[in-house]
Amino acid sequence: MDRPLSDLLVLDLTRALAGPIAGRLLSDLGADVVKVEPPAGDLTRATKPRQDSMAVYFVQANVGKRCVSIDLTTADGRDLFLTMAERADIVLENFRPGVMDRLGLGYEALSAVNPRIILASVSGYGHGNVWSHRGAFAAAVQAETGLTADIAKRRGVTPRNDPVSQADVYGGLHALAAILAAVHHRDRTGEGQAVDVDMAEATLVANDMTTTNLRPDHEVTDGFRSGSNWPPCYQLATGRWVTVTADPAVEGSFRAWCNALGRPELREDPRFTTMAGRLEHAAELDAMIAEWIAKFETAAEVEEAIGFSTILVADVRTAPEIHETDWAEDRGAFVDVPVKPGSAPVTVPQSPWRFSKSPTGAVPRVGFRGQHNREVLGEVLGLSAEQVDDLEARDVISARLPSWLSDGTASGEK
Repeated sequence: MDRPLSDLLVLDLTRALAGPIAGRLLSDLGADVVKVEPPAGDLTRATKPRQDSMAVYFVQANVGKRCVSIDLTTADGRDLFLTMAERADIVLENFRPGVMDRLGLGYEALSAVNPRIILASVSGYGHGNVWSHRGAFAAAVQAETGLTADIAKRRGVTPRNDPVSQADVYGGLHALAAILAAVHHRDRTGEGQAVDVDMAEATLVANDMTTTNLRPDHEVTDGFRSGSNWPPCYQLATGRWVTVTADPAVEGSFRAWCNALGRPELREDPRFTTMAGRLEHAAELDAMIAEWIAKFETAAEVEEAIGFSTILVADVRTAPEIHETDWAEDRGAFVDVPVKPGSAPVTVPQSPWRFSKSPTGAVPRVGFRGQHNREVLGEVLGLSAEQVDDLEARDVISARLPSWLSDGTASGEK
C-alpha cells in the first residue's frame, strides 16, 4: 500500500529543530524528503552523544530523509537547486526572513520555475513585521511569549529556561499542518503558494493558559480554575515518584483527598474550608498527602485507594523506562535506526499516528552530510556519474562521510 504522501517530493533546507521536525513528519507520512545542507552541515550534527560518528539528536529530527549538500551561495549551486525545485512539491526553510530572497531562492524565483510549488517558511516571529529580523532559538521564543514566566510562577522559582525546546516543536507541528493544507489547496486549484509559520504564535496557541492570563481576574481563588493541570508529585515507599491528577485546592479534588486520607474532619478545618485558604496553606495540605502516599509501593495501589476514575496516578518515568514498558512494545512507540552495518542502532520515537489503510511511520535510515548526493541527483535530475563528478570537482556539491563510508562502498560517494 502507498503511504499517504508517497507522491510528494520535499526539499528540506531547514536546520536545528523547528523545520527539521516538520520535514521528518512529512517523511513519516511517506513523502520523499531530501535534506539539503550547506558545506558546513546542519549545526545539530555537532551535538553529542554520537553513534558511529552520527549525532543521535540529529537522527531524531531527520530520520527517513536523504541527505545532499549543495553550496547555495554559488551561482551553480543556486541553479542546481532551482532545477531540483522544478520537480519538487514543497520547499521547506527556516532561515531568517529575507535570506531566501538574498540567495535568489525566494518564492518568486521558485514559482517562476514551478508555479505549483509550496514554499513553507518557519521563523521565530513571522515575515514582514517589526520582529521579523530577530533570531529564534526556542528558549528566546518561550521567554518572549509568556511560557517561561508561567512555568516559573507555578513552580515558585525565579525564571529559568525549560530544557525541552517546546517552541521549536510547536512551530514544526504547525508547519506540518499548514503544509498539508497548502497541498490540499493546490490539489483543488492547481496553485502553489508561500506559507509563513512562526514559532511565537505557535507557542501562544499551544499554551492553554494564554487567554486566561490575559484576564485581569485570572488568579481564581474559588471554584474550578483553569490552569489546574499542574498536579503534584509524591514519593512512594519504594523511593519512586508518582504524579496525581487532582489539584488539592479545587473543591471536588479536596473532597476526594479527604475521603482517601480518611480525614473527613479536614473539610471543617478553618485552614481548608475555602479554596483561598487551601491555596494559602497548600504546603500543609501537601505534606499530609505526601505522608499518606509514602505508605504505598505502586501507582496502581494509590489510584485504587483514592477510588475515583477521574483521578489518575502515573509513574514519573524516564525515557529509558517507558522504552522498556509493555505499552511501548505493543504500540511500536520506538524505532531502531541503523547507522553503521553491524553496529548498535539509534533509537528514536515513532510518530504518533496509525492509519487503517495506509502504512506510516519513520523510515529507519539516516544520512551523513552529502551521503545521498549521487543517488538523489541521479534519480531526481537524471544526472550521470560524470556530471556529478564535475559538480563535486567544482565544490558545488560536497560530502562529509566517516572513514567507514568514505571508500564509497555503502554510499556511492567517492
